Amino acid sequence: MKKILLFILLVPFMAIGQILDVDSSTLRFGTVLVGEKDSLEISIHNPSGDSIFVNNLKFYSFYNEFPFSASQTSFGLASLGTQKVWIYFEPIQNVLHNSELIIQHNAKSGFSRIDLWGQGRFPRSYYDTTENLAEEDLKKALKWRLAQNYTQLSYNAARDEMYHFIDNQNSSLPGKVECVYTGTIKNYANRSAVQSNSAPGPFNTEHTFPQSKFPNNPTSGLPWRSDIHHLFPTTNTSNSDRGSKAFGKVNGGTASGGGSFYNSTTYEPRNKQKGKTARAMMYFVIRYQDFTNFFSTQENILRSWHTTYPPDSLEEERNKDIFAVQKNRNPFIDYPQLEERITNFVSKSSAPTIFALDILQTSIDYGKVTIQQADTFNYLLVNRGNQTVDFSNFALSDTNMLSFVDSTGADRGLKAGDAIEIKVRILTTSSGIKNETLTFNTNMPGSQSNLTIPIRANSLLVSLPNVTLKNGLQVFPNPMNERLNVQSKLPLTDFAIKMFDALGRNVPVSLQRITNRQFVLNTEHLGKGIYFLSMINGHQQTTKKLIK
Repeated sequence: MKKILLFILLVPFMAIGQILDVDSSTLRFGTVLVGEKDSLEISIHNPSGDSIFVNNLKFYSFYNEFPFSASQTSFGLASLGTQKVWIYFEPIQNVLHNSELIIQHNAKSGFSRIDLWGQGRFPRSYYDTTENLAEEDLKKALKWRLAQNYTQLSYNAARDEMYHFIDNQNSSLPGKVECVYTGTIKNYANRSAVQSNSAPGPFNTEHTFPQSKFPNNPTSGLPWRSDIHHLFPTTNTSNSDRGSKAFGKVNGGTASGGGSFYNSTTYEPRNKQKGKTARAMMYFVIRYQDFTNFFSTQENILRSWHTTYPPDSLEEERNKDIFAVQKNRNPFIDYPQLEERITNFVSKSSAPTIFALDILQTSIDYGKVTIQQADTFNYLLVNRGNQTVDFSNFALSDTNMLSFVDSTGADRGLKAGDAIEIKVRILTTSSGIKNETLTFNTNMPGSQSNLTIPIRANSLLVSLPNVTLKNGLQVFPNPMNERLNVQSKLPLTDFAIKMFDALGRNVPVSLQRITNRQFVLNTEHLGKGIYFLSMINGHQQTTKKLIK
């Protein structure tokens, strides 16, 4: 486990427009092996005078999985309270993960975000050349990998290995072998005995991708004919029942035995074999090609079987045994998730174009704001598609009252997996309900090409007396000079401050404790202008207007 600790002077904002402080805007997990979990700790602080409830830590899926998660996703934060949360990274794919964590809460400030990064890696170095690849690039990398150091066997040698070692259910000869379609078991002393008429009848060698589809059919057909990754032992009868039929769902067909069925065009293996059949077929078309377009018509059902019937320990052991003979592996047995990164096994593979914005809040709602006191709302959007979203023409309906902070109203592009922050500041000069809008354009099709976000606020006139806390707090001199004194008649046991300029921007100041009733702020670096000092002592709060 890694632990990030960042100690900050945590000082409160106004009760109006609470903003959560998070000790890290980015979490980088480095490289984590698939099957392992890493963690980093974050601290979420409530600097306001009111309690806040975090109702969700939102994560995003990645190839239908959630590689990032948290030790807890909802909790309360008391005034000035801090909550530590562990964030986990448990990759499924050997790719770079770029995603977002959104901290959703009930404060009137907009949500907070943390950028998440982590590199997944397969433990088997055999697949290193597939890292960070998808679609056609992944297919090419797999095809190259499966051909490296491949040992081509003769058909007889391949069958001997399959019957006597790979699918031999005894630890040594003589053994027994099971028909993958019917479950029939036959004892044998050698390959001739397997193929003999002795009970329960002769066995054959099933070519999952039919021999009749091979070039040079059927007498040589190497290397396709002898590649054990798609060869399985079957009874003669079930081998004939299947023939060169496509795989699929059979309704009202003829029983082939053991739960397998067929009709004139289609063969449906028993459930125990469905996933193995799918992975053998996927291996074959990646390793070689889809001869006569045989695989393409079955791709959807085979994908379904691959997902529904994942590899078991026997299939994994068989893959290892074949590797010992052929020196290559079936990648969809070792890492079934590779299938998710290939949209089309036969034609040129490319991911479908997906434009998708996660609109986390339908409006910018400041709640109550104080006249002549700036407040900022952090409006977030997440790109959960796979295309860059371009933003342009940001506009606010009332530029006298509203403005963008830190150039967040500038045109820009948002890459897949990232979030955009649009920080909108409000500074009212009159009381009453304010209804305005934020508008912008995107390059997305349909209704999200032009977006209008309502902006609401309730502007109030709040007096700012010199002393409002019950312990008799005094701030002097005003106008300020190089030092600002904060003095109380009673001890300040839980005291914190924050200073803002007239535009609501946080102004850093150093706070020095003289006694438990007196503090001094260094203000010599401040330019001339109007400032607001927010002060909290326990559950009491005040805001002081200052001039320099």
